[in-house]
Formats: sequence, C-alpha cells, structure tokens
Amino acid sequence: MPDPIDDKPAVKVDCPRCGSHLVIDAARGIVLESREPVNPRKETELKDAQQVLQEESSRIHDRFRKIVEADKGRSATMEQKFKDFLEKAKDEPAPRPVRDIDLD
Repeated sequence: MPDPIDDKPAVKVDCPRCGSHLVIDAARGIVLESREPVNPRKETELKDAQQVLQEESSRIHDRFRKIVEADKGRSATMEQKFKDFLEKAKDEPAPRPVRDIDLD
C-alpha cells in the first residue's frame, strides 16, 4: 500500500501482544490502518460453539501430549548422561582438595 505523499511502501505489522494488524508509514511514523484481531470465539454462533470447543480441546491435548513426549525424551537423555558421568567418576580417582597451606 504505497503512501501518496512519498511513494514509499508502508510497513505491515502484526502486533505480537494483541494480534491486531497495523499498517505503518515508516517515513512519517504514523499508523495508516489498524484492524482488530479475529477472535474465533466471538464470530461463531451458538450452534457452532461445541465444534469450536472440541477443536480447542483437541489442540490443547495435542500440545500437552507433545510436551509430555519431549519431557520423556529429556528425562531419558538426562538419565543416560548421569550414568556416563557416574562411570567416568568411578574410573578416575578422587582429586585431592586444594588447601590454603598448599598454595604457599
């Protein structure tokens, strides 16, 4: 969307906080256009509400399942690292602690 004053294109930005769409003139630093984010809950009718809630529920369960799977993999990795370090520590003798008198 070119600005008629300088023929420079405007910058289109989506707000990360609220999700609104902004069109900003970079040269002048003003907002040319703003649109509120589309909220699917506000636009649905009552007859479609159950379907929207089921979709949200399935999306939440899928995200939770992915988090649990990642945590299982992480715990297995951490357990393996612990075993490796434990074996390494058994093979090496314990180092003598540094005392203040040894530093002189």
